[in-house]
Amino acid sequence: MPKGLFKNLPIIEYDGKLARNLMVSSKIVKDAFANPIAFFQYTVEDGETPEEIAYTFYDSVFYSWLVLFSNDIVDVHNEWPKSYKQMTEYYIQKYGSVPAAKEQILHYKNPKYGFTINQATYSRYANSDFVDATISVERTGWEPVTAFEHEEERNDNLRNIKLIDPSFTDQIKSEMELLFNG
Repeated sequence: MPKGLFKNLPIIEYDGKLARNLMVSSKIVKDAFANPIAFFQYTVEDGETPEEIAYTFYDSVFYSWLVLFSNDIVDVHNEWPKSYKQMTEYYIQKYGSVPAAKEQILHYKNPKYGFTINQATYSRYANSDFVDATISVERTGWEPVTAFEHEEERNDNLRNIKLIDPSFTDQIKSEMELLFNG
């Protein structure tokens, strides 16, 4: 029988495996998470894991759940920043190679209008002004975005996380224990 903080959490099936449902929370914990002074911004370094961050800020790898929970991360494989090595492997797996990812155009962006369009839309309107029911867009100013640029920007955005101030961890742990252990 499991021991500790999570022993009374409901068991769910996730990705074909049984797991504890960590998304259960209490009102007081939600209130702490809604408090802007309870958090500080942090940039995840290349290859840094939730466990390493938990150890650095909370003196225990067992608070890695708090690092993830603070950022609404459910799937660490897709929602946590990849290391340089992992990104290289990802480009090879998804696009065939890093150079192929740098050559493949995924979409076009226009900073002036603040939105993107896919290749088909760009091709259709490349020789005329783009007009729809809500906006008229000039032909100029569209920039191609490669798969490499898109994936790097996404991964860099994942590096910006928030961490709960260590002074709140005892309160959150107590609330979670009451919630989970009844």
